[in-house]
Amino acid sequence: MREAGHKTLPVDLNPDPTQDILPCDLRSRRDLSQLFQAHPIQTVIHLAGILPSAFEADPLLGADVNLNGSCELLRQSAAAHVKRFIFASSMSVYGSSAIMRPLAEDDPVTPDDLYGAAKLDVEFAGQALATKKPFEFVSLRIARVVGPGIRKTSSPWRSEIFAARPTGEPVRLPFTPDAKLSLVHVQDVARMLLILAAVPSFNYAVYNTPVEIWEARQLKATVEELRGIRVELGPAQAHGGPVCDGSRFAQEFAFKLCPLRTYLSTKA
Repeated sequence: MREAGHKTLPVDLNPDPTQDILPCDLRSRRDLSQLFQAHPIQTVIHLAGILPSAFEADPLLGADVNLNGSCELLRQSAAAHVKRFIFASSMSVYGSSAIMRPLAEDDPVTPDDLYGAAKLDVEFAGQALATKKPFEFVSLRIARVVGPGIRKTSSPWRSEIFAARPTGEPVRLPFTPDAKLSLVHVQDVARMLLILAAVPSFNYAVYNTPVEIWEARQLKATVEELRGIRVELGPAQAHGGPVCDGSRFAQEFAFKLCPLRTYLSTKA
């Protein structure tokens, strides 16, 4: 966004002063109030949250951040006359069952874990609030994100497939060889968020991210070929979850993914 000439105000629970990132805790009404009072914010892109495994381990913390914190951010955004609120939702709203066909935005949402249910609740809250016209609200249901530099994740393979492995340790993908994975690179997600922030208007309140669909065995072979990293698959019971149809976003905004193979071919 900075490269595109947008004035940004990044905030995080663990700020990095060298990157001009300000401290903010969604659980603190004071932090949010001070943020909106000090800065004329036009668009909010809400990315913060407790990830699925941490949510399951501490459901009260997960609810406090992902539900209460998100609702407080919605409330204060409306009070500050924000024009647009972009919510980073998740394909977890479709549940974890393996369904053969790609799922589109009009398919039933059946979350079967706390994380997915919380994402869906925030979607509903934001859409209901937007009917009262305080701001525009849109959700981007993000598929399984891969890319370098991930620091906090229960799925380290998402970053490790892009990194050098000096110790020779294999990357472990917790899927069966025929598991289908809906994958999207972090830079493509960033491009999608920039589009939703910059376009004059959008036709829907919910979009799936466009994705590439990979079988785990295909991803293993490609990573080993292009990165020289040994990849192990398993355990046997793991599958890739729902497969997403991102054609709504791709068609409305003429969006094309950069092939994942291209990202894997680029040496860090």
